[in-house]
Formats: sequence, C-alpha cells, structure tokens
Amino acid sequence: MTLPKHTLIQTISRVNRVFDGKDKGIVVDYIGFKNAMLEAVKKYGSPQENPVDELKISLTLFRNHLALLSELTINFDAEKFFVGTPFERLNCLNAAAEFVQTKKDTEIRFMSLSKKLKATYLIVYPSGELSEAETIHAQFFLAIRSIIFKQIKGSAPDTEIMNRAVEKMVEEALKCTGIENIVGEEKSVDLFSEDVLRELDTFKMPITKFNALLKLMKKNIAAYDRNNKIKAIEFDKRLKKIVDNYNSRDKLVFVNEVVGDFVDQLSDKLIQLLRDLEDDKKSFERLGIIYEEKVFFDILVAVRDDHAFPYAEEKCLALAKEIKKLVDDKSKFADWANRIDIKAQLESNLAVMLYKHGYPPEWDEEVFNKIIEQTENFKKHND
Repeated sequence: MTLPKHTLIQTISRVNRVFDGKDKGIVVDYIGFKNAMLEAVKKYGSPQENPVDELKISLTLFRNHLALLSELTINFDAEKFFVGTPFERLNCLNAAAEFVQTKKDTEIRFMSLSKKLKATYLIVYPSGELSEAETIHAQFFLAIRSIIFKQIKGSAPDTEIMNRAVEKMVEEALKCTGIENIVGEEKSVDLFSEDVLRELDTFKMPITKFNALLKLMKKNIAAYDRNNKIKAIEFDKRLKKIVDNYNSRDKLVFVNEVVGDFVDQLSDKLIQLLRDLEDDKKSFERLGIIYEEKVFFDILVAVRDDHAFPYAEEKCLALAKEIKKLVDDKSKFADWANRIDIKAQLESNLAVMLYKHGYPPEWDEEVFNKIIEQTENFKKHND
C-alpha cells in the first residue's frame, strides 16, 4: 500500500514513539519507501540536517521556526486565543490572519515559515516531545495559515494535521466573519442590493473582504470566459491592475488604518468591476442584438480599438449579425473544428464578408482566429 507523504511521515514517527512496555520500534523496508520518505521532507532541510534521520534535529528545526513566527507576529496581541472565550478565540484568529496580510512581505514570510513549521510538526508531534505550550502555539500559527489559504485559495489544507478542536475552530472562524454570507459560494446573493452593499460598507476586516471579493470576481470572469472569451480577457486585465495595486501595499507608510482605507478602496473597485461585468453581460439587449451576436460584435470592436482604425459601432453590429449566421452554417457539423476544408471555407467566406462591409482587410486573419477560438470555446462549454 502506498502512503501519502504526510501519512508516511506520521506512520514512521508513531513507530518511533516509546511508552510503558515499548522502548523501541522497528521499520522493515519491504518496498523501498525510504526514498519516498526523504522526498517528502527534503525541501525542508538540507541533506546534512534531515528531520527524518534525527528527531533531535527535527525538534530544533521546529522550535526555530516557531520562534521565527513568534518574532514575526510580535506586534500582534494573541492573548485572547489562549485565554479568551470561544468567540474571542475565533475573532483572534481572524484578526491574526488580517494582521499577517497587512504587508505583502509579512504574508509571504509567514506562509513560508508556517509551511516549514508544518513539515517539522508532522514529524515531532507524534513523538510526544513537544510541550503543551509548543503544541498550542504551533496550532495557532497553522490555524492562521489555514484561514489565509481558505481566503485566497478556497481550501484549508493544514487542518488535517491539527486536533479536532482546532480544526473546528478554523471552520467557525471562517464563518464568524460574516463575509461568507455575502460572497459565499454556496448560495446566490444579489451583491448589488442595498442591504448587501450596506453590510459590506460596515465590514471591519478590509483584507478579508478584499480576498472574498477577489475570489468572487475570479469566479465570475471564469464563468464569462465560457461564453465570451474576448471580454473575459478584458476584465481579467482590469482585475490584474487591482491585484497589482493590492500587492504593492508595502509601499505605503504603514499605519494599519491607512492600509485598511487603501484596501477598502480596492474593494470598492472590485465591486465596480463586478458591476461592469454584470452590465456587459446584459448589454446585448441595449444594443438590439442577441447574446451570441454580441460576442462577435465584441471581437470586431476589440480588433478595431487595438489597431485604432475608424469603424462605426452600427457597422460592427450589422457585421456581427452576418458573422453569426456564417459561423452557425459552418459549425453545424459535429466535427467541424477538425475539418480543414470547413475552416478554410469559413475563412474565405469571412474575408469576403469583411471586405463587403468595409472592415479593413489587414486584420482579416486576426478576426478569423479570434472567431474560431471563441466558437470552439463556446461550443466546448455549452453543447
């Protein structure tokens, strides 16, 4: 049986644990798993200081990283996590995640150190060598790591190595912010209703709010990409500018209130970007065309704007309708995308059509390639 890397490490550690009546353990390497075991931890220690080869070295590495994380968060008051009520502990975890992400440099360093802490914790915790204080402090940092992962990636991979109480605490901490009620993935919410916007305005954790809105924006762009690739790319570029601004927050003169105001402004830009995307989805109605025709209209406008040649919107609308008919005719066969003859005919017919409508011939091939890409993408996700 092949064991996952973290399970393999835990298994070896448990074999090594002693208690009354058991003063040693033995591992028989029937299947040559030592290389797999070393691979699981080689990124966290040098060949001369391998945490699997020597528990004492693993303990030293663990304690070093625990001390570095404590130093990194020295200006955060974590007392409520250790002595507070359950609700205070949850709030403390969320506040700690917010604190860690206040500076991009701090966030990167924290996630790197906590990753290494996790690797050594996997080895040393089953040995019984850790004090209660070391264990609870390690789980505090790993809980923060999980919350940040959940905010950014949508998953919390470290809960599997915590005890059930802390794992449950991470889940509750993520829920108690209230932000998931607004932009959670489990249900559909009218983000632009007055009640929701009012709740967003009063939300006191700017980085958590930004991360949640960012996830929602990425999700919406990915969904739009299935139907309108050219516009999804445009919105993704606008999103990247906002994210780049967020990642440059270290350049601010650092006062937490200043950072919070800065990130709140970026959240407002995300909300506006979401508004613009929703408006763009429905704009075909204002243009007097159907949804599928608007996709080709967007391609014509994008190529026109990229190359800065004059071509009226009314002409783009008329041409988009003709392109829709042509594409429907040529793509009605199940294997059209693999038929060189059909694609060649489509390209030829499109060139004639663009010429008749006065669309500059210099960009025929670019328009054709974008239309083919869009049509294949649309059919892939909607057939």
